[in-house]
This record gives sequence, C-alpha cells and structure tokens, in this order.
Amino acid sequence: MFNLYNFDDDEQKVKTQRPRSADQPGVFQAQTGDPAAEEWSQWSVCSLTCGQGWQVRTRSCVSSPYGTLCSGPLRETRLCNNTATCPGEPQHQAVEGQWLDWASWSRCSVSCGTGTQQRQRRCSVSVHGWAECKGPHSETRECTNRPCDGGGNWGAWNQWSLCSKTCDSGWQRRFRMCEGTGIQNYPCDGSGEEVRSCNDKKCPAPHEICKDEYQGLMTWKRASAGETVYNKCPSNATGSASRRCLLDANGVAYWGPPSFARCISLEYRYLHLSLREHLAKGQRTLAGEGMSQIVRSLLELMSRHSYYSGDLLFSVEILRNVTDTFKRATYIPAPDDVQKFFQIVSLMLDMDNLQKWEDAHQVSPGAMLLMRVVEDFIHLIGEAQKPFQSFLAVTTNLIINIQREPVSAVSSDINFPMKGRRGMKDWARSAEDKLFIPKEVFSLSSDESDEASYFVIGAILYRTLGFILPPPKDPLVISSKILSVTVRPLPKPTEPVVVVELAPLLNGTSQPQCVVWDHTNP
Repeated sequence: MFNLYNFDDDEQKVKTQRPRSADQPGVFQAQTGDPAAEEWSQWSVCSLTCGQGWQVRTRSCVSSPYGTLCSGPLRETRLCNNTATCPGEPQHQAVEGQWLDWASWSRCSVSCGTGTQQRQRRCSVSVHGWAECKGPHSETRECTNRPCDGGGNWGAWNQWSLCSKTCDSGWQRRFRMCEGTGIQNYPCDGSGEEVRSCNDKKCPAPHEICKDEYQGLMTWKRASAGETVYNKCPSNATGSASRRCLLDANGVAYWGPPSFARCISLEYRYLHLSLREHLAKGQRTLAGEGMSQIVRSLLELMSRHSYYSGDLLFSVEILRNVTDTFKRATYIPAPDDVQKFFQIVSLMLDMDNLQKWEDAHQVSPGAMLLMRVVEDFIHLIGEAQKPFQSFLAVTTNLIINIQREPVSAVSSDINFPMKGRRGMKDWARSAEDKLFIPKEVFSLSSDESDEASYFVIGAILYRTLGFILPPPKDPLVISSKILSVTVRPLPKPTEPVVVVELAPLLNGTSQPQCVVWDHTNP
C-alpha cells in the first residue's frame, strides 16, 4: 500500500505536536479489557494414591476461536502429597528433584576485614511425582577485604530521604550504621550521614501558577507552569483526563485545553462488551452476524456527534476487531453493512473532529492506524468479489473503489476516481485529483503467478485526512488530498509507470513536492 500527498514549504512556522505514546511511539493504547473467562474448575483428584502426585484444574475462554481477545492460561497444575507410603513399585516411587545452577555469590558482608558471602540455588521439582532435592539450598563462605583501619565496618547506606523543599533548593539525607568495632575497639572511620541538595529549580512566582479552576463539571487543582494535572473523566466515561499549565508570551500562566484522549464513553465501553459477547457464541455465522450488528450500532453512535477524542481511538480498535473477526470467521458482510463500515470511517474523519484528533494524537497515531484498518477491510471485501467485479463506496469524506482482477489478464487500466459514475459526490466530481495505473503494471514473477490467481486492487481518495494526520515537521504542510492505493499480491512491474495528479488545497505555499509513503517497505 502506498499513500500520496503534497508537502509544501511554508515560511510561516506552524506549531505542531507530534504523537507520542506513554510506552512506545506508534503503539496503540486503547483499553480493550481482558477476555471473558469461566471460573476455574475444581482441582482434580491427586494422580497418585500414595507419595507425591499432581492435580489439574482447567477453565474455558468464552471468546470465539475466531476472535482476538483470548489470553491467559487455560490449565494449571500443582503438586499434591498423600500421607500413605507407596509400596516398592518403581513407577510410583517419588523421584528426587534436580538442582538448578548456583546463583552468583552475594557481596561481602563487610567492606574491610573478614566477612561472609552467600549464594543460593533452586530445586526443579517435576509435576510427575518428583520429590524435593536433597542437599542445602544455600552456601556460605568467608570473604577477605583490605584490613580495617583499626575501626569497625560500615553497613550499606539506606535510601535518601524526601527533599525538605519542593523548590528553591532543599536537602536530602541518608544514613548508614557502624557494625561493631575494629580489632582495636575503635568505631568506624568517617561519617554515618550524607547530605545533598535537591529540587534546585526556582519556585514559581504567583503569575507562573495556574489557579484552581472549575470547568466542564471538573475541578482542576492549582499547578505550576509546565505541570500536567490528571483528573477522572466525566461521569459518562471511564479513564483519566489531563490538563497542562502553560505560559503565554508574557510569562503568565494559563490553563491549556483539557485532554480527553484517555476517556472512553460508557456507550462505547458497552459496545465493546457486546462485541465480546458475540465472540463468545463460538460459531462462525453467529460471530459474523454479531460483527455486522456491531457495525450498525457503532454507526448509530458516531452519527450523534457526541463523543470524546478517546472514543475515536477506541472506535479504531473496535473496527480492527470487527475486521479481524470477519476474516477469521470467513464471513463476508452484506453490501449494506460494508457501506455502513465506510460511513463510520467518513464520520470519524469529519473536519468537526479536527481538534479531537489533535488531542488523540498526543496518545496514539490513530488516524494512521485507521488507514491500515481500512486497507485490511478492503482486501476482505475484495477477496469475496467475483472476477472483474468492482465495488464503489462514496461518502462525505472518502471514496473507495475495490476491484478483483485475474493475474493472467487484468481487464483494463485503473482510472480513479471515475467522476461520471452514479452516486458520485459533488466534491469528488469536481476534484482535479487523478490516479492512472496502466494494466501492464500488474505483473508477477512466474513463481508468484502460480501461487496467486487474482489481484485485489483498492484505491481510496481521502478528502480531509491531510488535515487530520499528525503534522509533518515545520515548515512542511500537507497541502492536498491523500490518495491511497493497495494491491495484493504486490505486483513487480518492469517499468512501473503510475500517473498521479493532486490538486493543492492551500494558498500561499511554495515548492510543492509529491510524497509517497509506502508502509510495506519500512
């Protein structure tokens, strides 16, 4: 899959905020919860009636085998001991366990003179009736350091205390104990206390502090400039909201807008629970029909235009789960549900959500992840189409065309979008953007031709995605619509002549460049 858009240099500097993740950049963090699972069964009867045996208990995951939400062990084993002594039958005799390797020796107990070191080892006991290992679990030996200077030995330092002040330079202390006296009955040399400075930053002036503020049924507590304050999400959502205290050009503190990128509305939570219940039905047809119901319900929620930025990220995860379940269950949704799927994507990419996406991208690159989900869904639909059949979806914010062509004979060149087709939106009909792929491009090596019978070709024209994606580095801006093409299997043309025309959307830019982003070739 490759995506095309225009970059323009713009002398005007644009403040940008790059997406970041708390754990790893580019890693999605929507909270999906653990899969539903039945309670553990009772422990089985001990495997041996005498000596040492084992017991087993199991549980079942109620998720469908075609879902992606199951995790954790389904079987546990533990040892059991019977007080009765076994007769001399070899197969029921307890077998001695096996020692693992010794661990490294510990540090010497003293810093000077003669002390001791210890090391330990673990016993590996089999579940098949093996006994404990024979021998000691630990060993001790003497260790000799430099001679003590007539005094005792210092123990290890304890932890540093809390700082005495939160700003304007405070102090921390830590202590150590003198362990006994030396050969001449002298105490330890040196001090048993250390002091260091801490929190050297200057205390904020009154004008550099954001005061308590009540906004949107939430109270934001006083904070210094640069600090981020966390709060519970509103009562109709779960998760945590955050807000940062900022400084303006005059050095006066003010509250930035609250972030709801980690807030998920209860209705979206309930929809995810419903998704898990459909997976628990355990049958392909039922699971597939359940996913179609999830699509219809999600479209209804999105149509209300009342959700948090975290709901956008969570909806990307729901659509991914739906697509994966359709794929695993080999279930193809009805054409009406396919249209609803793309309508959801269009609603998510509406310009009214621009600020929500900017907020969400502080947590995860959700818009880019949504592009991957759309690509996977396109190939799911394309694989089910008949040869030479095409599918067109036209929405307010994107156009999708899907074709299935025989590898041996692609019927015609690819022209996208076809403005004269019925049902085309005005914005698409008047667009000057164009994609042309000659049919000669679709060629495979002889080995790949034997393995693959059809090409699935998907083309998407995104009307608003260029404004919604995380912005590039200054002074670059995305100044056109985004055109995305995905082909499986990937062709290997000898002369890949692909024509792309993208009309600029922004005035006052200079030095336009056509940028190709191929996420299949990192």
